Amino acid sequence: MAALKELGYNDVYHMKEVFMRNDADFWVAAFEAKYEGKGAEYGKEQWDHLLGDCMAVTDIPAAAFAAELVAAYPDAKVILTTRSVDSWCRSMLATICAAHIDPWRKLQSLWDARAASMWALRKKYHEHLWWNDFPRYGKRFFKEHNDLVRSLVPSDRLLEYEVSEGWEPLCAFLEKEVPAGKVFPWTNKTDDFQRSSRKVIAQVYWNYAQDVARVAVPVAAVGAAFWWRSGIKAFLGRS
Repeated sequence: MAALKELGYNDVYHMKEVFMRNDADFWVAAFEAKYEGKGAEYGKEQWDHLLGDCMAVTDIPAAAFAAELVAAYPDAKVILTTRSVDSWCRSMLATICAAHIDPWRKLQSLWDARAASMWALRKKYHEHLWWNDFPRYGKRFFKEHNDLVRSLVPSDRLLEYEVSEGWEPLCAFLEKEVPAGKVFPWTNKTDDFQRSSRKVIAQVYWNYAQDVARVAVPVAAVGAAFWWRSGIKAFLGRS
């Protein structure tokens, strides 16, 4: 994502944007339509509503809708990032899967509406992409997803790319100049994901604390006023 932004794709839709834009309910509905037969599956109108202001889309949950997005945007270029399946599974277990079983996130979903929506979304993609058993089915998903993308996208619009290859193949495919003097940004590694997740959670807790304070202070003030009036009446011997 950082590399795309460096090349001028400033509006890149990523899992973090799902949370920041409060889009989780839209994705839950998309999963339910595609995998559970609830409601109409998304077409170009719905995808434009969700993603129309973006210049690029990456990561889950969008990856679960490769066929739908290719159909909606047939002229788009597609970058299929590849790596060894074992390293991908290790990364997923330490990030996406770890977040799904994090008890703090579950607790957070009990009192924060946005967190509850994200929890519902995580449940959907864990259920439908690897049947709630990533250690068993994760490698199968990896292979089937990559094969699907290869079958959907013509070779002139598809780049199979490993981030270790750096700027040159990416820039050539996107018809961009290689950024002069710029080291290729290696972000969204496991440590980066965990650090970013902690920041997002901290921000949610901070927002929640502010919400509580806005409610608690008036309540405390009313309570203090009631006690003061009751105390004065008792002191004066009035009912």
